[in-house]
Amino acid sequence: MSGADEVRAQAQEVAGGWAPPGAPSSWRLTAALFEAIAADDELLEQLAVLPPDRLPALLASAAVAFLVRRDRPVPLASYFPEPGGSQPRFDDGFFPAFRAFCAARLEDIIEVCRGRRYQMNEVARCTQIVLGIAAVNGGSADPVALVDLGTGAGLGLQLDRYRYRVGADTYGPAAAGLSLACDVRGPIIPPSAELPRIASRVGVDLDPVGLEDPAARAWLQACTPPEASALSRLAAAVNIARRHPEPVITGDVIDALPGVLGSIPPRQRIIVVDAYMAVFLPEDRRARLAGILAQAGRGRPVTWLSLDPLVPLGPSGRDSVQGLPLPPGLTRDYQHGGVFAVLGARIFDGAGDRGYLLARAHPSGGWIQWLSGEPAPGGEGGP
Repeated sequence: MSGADEVRAQAQEVAGGWAPPGAPSSWRLTAALFEAIAADDELLEQLAVLPPDRLPALLASAAVAFLVRRDRPVPLASYFPEPGGSQPRFDDGFFPAFRAFCAARLEDIIEVCRGRRYQMNEVARCTQIVLGIAAVNGGSADPVALVDLGTGAGLGLQLDRYRYRVGADTYGPAAAGLSLACDVRGPIIPPSAELPRIASRVGVDLDPVGLEDPAARAWLQACTPPEASALSRLAAAVNIARRHPEPVITGDVIDALPGVLGSIPPRQRIIVVDAYMAVFLPEDRRARLAGILAQAGRGRPVTWLSLDPLVPLGPSGRDSVQGLPLPPGLTRDYQHGGVFAVLGARIFDGAGDRGYLLARAHPSGGWIQWLSGEPAPGGEGGP
């Protein structure tokens, strides 16, 4: 495919994730935004010049949202919700409004894209991560160290300060400043979302988001799906993170990780969380990530918990980022429009390496479909 076609496919994949049958009406704007990007040939040609690791389609969606909220262009701005407000009514007038805006402001959109990196911190995914931690923790009371890769604003380091509703059950502190809800699909009930005590926590990110900076918060908001509830979740999570700042290391995750793991007190079991980070790494760097974790696991148990789409990124995705064997039906569903993430775990303990395929998960935390939780067929993970 040409560069423009690759960006188009990326936009179409994201649109599909927000437009399945029965999707809430509040998701329609997110799907439409990516549908409109995929249909704008001039915009796609400009985006194709950007490095692929900058995620051009996603970056363009954030750039449009950023400019729309800043400049309030009529009528496009009327479709975008504001934090604390309700979801505006959506109609087909969005598409001509988008085309007119892009035609008039194409240079501004590309300028924003050139100077930024996409930084989506969808805190609703924390429910899925907590269920993964509960599954691999097995009810142990031992404290753990939490390492969040690609942490961005560090919202994923605040897991134990949120409240969770999973299906009909509720977990977490009753006085939490943020409550997250996740529907349960399928016949298998997930484990109870009970967290072990987090004794230490640290994030790693190439370009961390400084939450004390209003401009950084505005860009973080622009990278959030234009859905009223998502903006409200983000605002609440940012408030919690500003009250409880946790350490974030600035650096490439592969380069920084050995030092981070080595700095953790030796008696603490380590849980390394990767939510929508490894999917953007080339295969050789995913292999290096697994090798670093395996080496650290020779001295104590290290768990790699991954919440990622399949690779290669796009509708042809067919492999787990962790190298876990996948049932053919899961891959088939993914490639035929059922875009989702896979929640998996690899546990490195001594010379051992056990892999577990845990769940399918909605990309914005809306639902989870628990799988068997048994060791993945074939035993060890791949990369």
